[in-house]
Formats: sequence, structure tokens, C-alpha cells
Amino acid sequence: MRRILTQKQKEEIIINYIRKNPKTTTNEIKKNTKLHIERIFANGMGEAYKKAKVKFPRKFKRMNKEERRKIIIDFIKKNPKAGGHTIIQETKINVANAFKNIEEAYKEARIKYPRKIDRRTKKNKIKEILSVVRENPQITIHELRIKTNTKPYNFFKDIEEIYSKAGVKSIPGNEKWKIKKRKEIIKFIKQNSLATQREINNNCKTHVQDLFSKGIFEAYEKASMPFPFERLKLYGVGIKEIRDRAKNFEEEIAINLSGYGSVNRLVKTKRGFADIIFERKGKKAVIEIKDYKNKDISISQIKQLNKYLEDCNCNLGFLICHKKPRKDKFLIGKNKIFVLIKEELKQIPKLMRIRS
Repeated sequence: MRRILTQKQKEEIIINYIRKNPKTTTNEIKKNTKLHIERIFANGMGEAYKKAKVKFPRKFKRMNKEERRKIIIDFIKKNPKAGGHTIIQETKINVANAFKNIEEAYKEARIKYPRKIDRRTKKNKIKEILSVVRENPQITIHELRIKTNTKPYNFFKDIEEIYSKAGVKSIPGNEKWKIKKRKEIIKFIKQNSLATQREINNNCKTHVQDLFSKGIFEAYEKASMPFPFERLKLYGVGIKEIRDRAKNFEEEIAINLSGYGSVNRLVKTKRGFADIIFERKGKKAVIEIKDYKNKDISISQIKQLNKYLEDCNCNLGFLICHKKPRKDKFLIGKNKIFVLIKEELKQIPKLMRIRS
């Protein structure tokens, strides 16, 4: 059964609480003591603090408007870069209760307001957002926020609504990235008219062959630049040397692998020729060999190897190269692909045993 407290007992509970928590509020007292201070002390918090013999926190002092203005002005003079939130937090006075706005407060303090006042209406901000999207439909939300100095999602539910209100076709995020990269490649080609595919990929951090259906030729066409066939002629002298080197590398790998199991070279599949079908202890793996000296392994080579795995009904593949990419393991459906350098060939038997 709940104990009924006398008036004096209630007063003592509140007084003791104030002594332990001299900066408390009426809400805190109500929450922690389950008592309403205004029902117990006729003059509210002031009387309770007096009986508790605790000094009033400054926020209980009644001030007129001029006093509030003076406190804020003095604070601004000492803190000439303070924002509205900081002023309220430190002075416990709302700027709006003393001045028309924070700019007026700074003016009265004879200090230039350090921030730019955005005087645009909500309607004007919406109009500006829609105008920017119409001019550049590929713009991202982050870019839109910076360009318009707004928070678009304060005015629109999502990006689809922005496109709809702007009257332009929605562009998925991935397509926006592709458009941006295509523009970057075209700009690079215009500035470097003899650029090779490798130079474009390295400088633009992408793969030109994945962004243009006709690869580098289409990129040059879009840039309105003639393709530098003269460079191909220069490289033609070294093509035979490159082919011979690649052939020697493949033979070297095949010979080394033959020490671990059965090696079948240039096996025809539905979608091309696999360099090696390797068999060991009743298990099978498809192996591709890339003699790239100045070219990185790309996802297109991984996808090609995966096609051979599907054609050969095999779920384990190895791509052997000179330099490993950052990501050297791939899981595509049930198929697992490892990228190894020639010094790591001895790992193949172990990986085949683990994967079985």
C-alpha cells in the first residue's frame, strides 16, 4: 500500500533533493521525486531554494528585456564569433527574447556578424534546387547540397520527387557515375591527344573499355579527336616480341604445373579457349595465364575465366600473372577464383584440396 506523505514530509524531500542537486529544474524534481513543486511551495522554485538555503541559479532571476539585451551584447563582445546556439547555451537567454534576430544583436554590440545571412525564402530555395537539376540532371545530392547551399531533403521526400518536380528523367546513381567518368575520359583525351588505353585508365581511375561500347575508339570519337593510329604502328614492331614472351611464360607455367598433376593446354569451351585445364587426384581447375608487364588485371579477365568455369562445369579457377591486384580472391555464385603470381603455383594443390 502506498504511503501517504504529509505536507512537511513532501517539503523535506524536495529541499533535500535541491541541496544535493543545486542546479536542478522543476521537471527533474517531478521526475525523480514524483512530487509537483508548485503544489507544495506557493511561490514555486524560489521559495523551495530559499528554504533549502541554496543560492538561486541565475536562470531563476527575473530580468527585463534591457537586462537580457545587455548580457547578450557583453557576451558577443567577448566572443565575436559566437553563434545563436552558443549564446543561448552560455547565457541561458534566447536571442529572440531580446532582439529581432542575431544580426541585430551583433549590430548593437558594434561587431560585424561573422556569418552570411541566408535571406532566401523556402519557395526560392526549392526553385533554385529544381533549376540546378534541370541544368545538370547528373548532379548528385551531395553536389546539389553544396551548389545550392541547402539541404534538399528538407524540401523533398527523396531524389525521385526532385526529378519529378523538375520535370526531368530520373538517373540512377550508378549511371550518374558512368556519365561522370565518361566526361572525365573525354576531357583527358582532349588534353592528351596521344593517350593510350592504359594511360586513360590510370589517370581516370577506371576502365575505358567498360564505359564505351566500342572502347577507346568510341571515347576518341566522343572527344572529337582522331585516334592516334601512328602509335599503334610504333607498337607493332614489338608485337611479335610480346607474343613470344607471353608464349614462353605460358609454357613455363604449364611445365611447373605438370609437376603437381595433369595439364591440358588450350582446351576449347563454348565461349573460347581455356589456357589450361589442370587435374589432380580426381579434381579439376581452370587456369588462365596473363603475361601482363605494364597492365593491371581487371574484372573483365575475371569474368572471362568465370565463363570458362561455367562451360567446363568447374567451380575453381586460377589466374596466373606477374603482379597481383589488390583484390586477389573472387566468389561468383558457386565459383571461386584466385589470382596468383608464378611464385605461388605450389599453393594450387593445397587450395584444390581445401575446396573439395
